[in-house]
Amino acid sequence: MTTVKRFKPLSCAVLLGAALFTGALTAPAAYAAEPQMNAASTSTAALRTITVTGYGEVVVQPDIAYVQLGLHTTGKTAREAQEKNAKQFKAIHSALEKLNIPAADIQTVRFVTMPDYSWENNKQELKGYQVEQIVQVKYRNLAGISQLIDAATAAGANRIENVSFSSEKIEEYRMNAMDAALDNARLKAERMAKRAGVKIKETVQITDGIAPAPPVYLYNLPRTGSMSDAAKEESSGSRVYPGELKVGISVTVTYSY
Repeated sequence: MTTVKRFKPLSCAVLLGAALFTGALTAPAAYAAEPQMNAASTSTAALRTITVTGYGEVVVQPDIAYVQLGLHTTGKTAREAQEKNAKQFKAIHSALEKLNIPAADIQTVRFVTMPDYSWENNKQELKGYQVEQIVQVKYRNLAGISQLIDAATAAGANRIENVSFSSEKIEEYRMNAMDAALDNARLKAERMAKRAGVKIKETVQITDGIAPAPPVYLYNLPRTGSMSDAAKEESSGSRVYPGELKVGISVTVTYSY
């Protein structure tokens, strides 16, 4: 007698699931084997480049001045020193108003109250208190800076911290300096490329190095030598020289060749 073994057929769902599972395992390997070619894979490191630093500078006349001046007072108590300072400072403020300086152009930059000590018989003793108030005045009449200082001093100001000059069009001058810096960088790169026997193709990267324009500070230069009484009287006040501003910018540029 022949024995026939019967096998139960596998479920179609199980076979299909196995096939999908096997495909899921093998598919990423096939995909990973494909080369990844896109724009990001090309870096500047693979390029032949020249990197230079260009510098540009413009020389301009200042059109605004910042004058820091103020008052130092003392008193036996802190309140006395402050009240004395406030009273005397009113005269200074009135002098500034007579020069048609707007209130918005007068700003307090320092107000300090501190004890005043002295050393006697190897011992520190409190003498009283001192108050110092300094304001910064923005002034556009550069020809009248000397008169401003003299008027404030006559009104009681006993602190002239410094006078610096700048320009209200400083950003415009910086852009002009940047143009000059880019031209300078291009000139350098082309000179280097020519000497190396290659030719500049395109700009790859630019980095700026904007630096603030240095202020021009006041230096009092009194006249010397013999002169008439009228000339002495005329020259007895402060003398201020605005000078000129140098606005400079550097840029670092990378070119391909």
